[in-house]
Amino acid sequence: MSTVSNQLEDDWRFVFAKTGRAKAGQAQKPPSASALRQTLLTAVRRKPQVMVKITSFSSSSKQLGAHLDYISRNGDNEVFDHQGVSFSSIGDRIGLSTQEAMHAYGQAFASVTPKQNGEGARRARGRPRKRISMNLMLSMPAGTETGAFELAVRDFLNNQFQAHDRLFTFHDDRDHYHAHVVIGLQGDDGRWLNPRKHDLLAWRESFADSLERYGIPATALPAYSRGKGKEGYRRDLEELNRRGTRERPNPSPSYEAETEERAIRRRAEAWTRIADHYAAQQDHEAANAIRDYVADHYDYRPEPGVHQAPDQSLTPPPSLKQRNRLEHQGRER
Repeated sequence: MSTVSNQLEDDWRFVFAKTGRAKAGQAQKPPSASALRQTLLTAVRRKPQVMVKITSFSSSSKQLGAHLDYISRNGDNEVFDHQGVSFSSIGDRIGLSTQEAMHAYGQAFASVTPKQNGEGARRARGRPRKRISMNLMLSMPAGTETGAFELAVRDFLNNQFQAHDRLFTFHDDRDHYHAHVVIGLQGDDGRWLNPRKHDLLAWRESFADSLERYGIPATALPAYSRGKGKEGYRRDLEELNRRGTRERPNPSPSYEAETEERAIRRRAEAWTRIADHYAAQQDHEAANAIRDYVADHYDYRPEPGVHQAPDQSLTPPPSLKQRNRLEHQGRER
C-alpha cells in the first residue's frame, strides 16, 4: 500500500474539516494513497450539493397547525405520515377530511406532556422544552429526477429520524423540486432532539447517501471546502427581507469577516498544495481536477506551483466570543 506524506494527509483532513478551525492532535487511522485520491476526486468532480435546511421551529400547536396548512396548501397538496401513508387515505379510513386527519396527527406530537407509565409510554427526559417540532426543507438542483428524489427523501427520513414522529410533502412551485418535512422533537424514548451545526452537517451527508442509493449523484461538502463561510446574519430574517417584510439585519456581533475570510483562504491554500503534490507526481488528472475546483469555488486563488507554506498554527486566533470568555475568567481570578 502506498504511503501518504504527513503534509498531504494534514491538508486532506483539513479541506474536509467541518468547521473553520482544524483540530490538531487527533489520532486517526492514516488513509491509503489510493483512498485519499479517490475521496478528493469524488469531492471535486462537480456532483450537485445537497440542501438540508432548518426553516423554522414550532413552539405551540397553533404554530404547528399554521405550518401544516402552509405546506399542505390547506389540504390540497398530498402530505404523508411517518410510514409514508397519505393523509387523504387516512382521512377516508377514519371519516375525516385530509386536513382534519393531518391536524390530528400534528396534535399528537404537539402534546409533549409526559405520558403515563405503561406499554409504549414515553418517559420524560431533561427539562421541558419550548419547541415542539422542527421544520426542514430538502432539495437538489433543477432537473433532478422527481421519482428518485421522493424515494431518497423517504429513505433519509426513515434512517435519520426513525425515533421521531414526522410528516412530509413535496412542492414544485420553484425551479427545483423540494420536500418540506416536519419532525416532532421528542423521540419515542422521551429524549429531545436539540439540533446543532454538526447535526445539520451529518444530515446533509446522510441525505447525500440516500440520493446516491437511488441513482442521483450528490455530495455534501462542508461550506468552507466550497469557498463559502458564514454570512453573519440569520437566514430566517433574510427570508423576511426577501418577502419585503423586514430589512436585512446587520451582521451578528459575534461575526468576524476577517476570521471567515482567513478560514476560506486557508482552505484554498490547502487545496492548492494538494494539487501541486499530484502535479509533482505527474498525476495530471488529479492535479487539473483540483485546480479547476479551486478556480470555480474560491475568489482567493493561490498561484499554482508556488509553494504555499501551511499555517504553523492549526488553530487561528481566538474568536470574539472566546476572547470575551477569557477576559471574564481573568477578572474572576
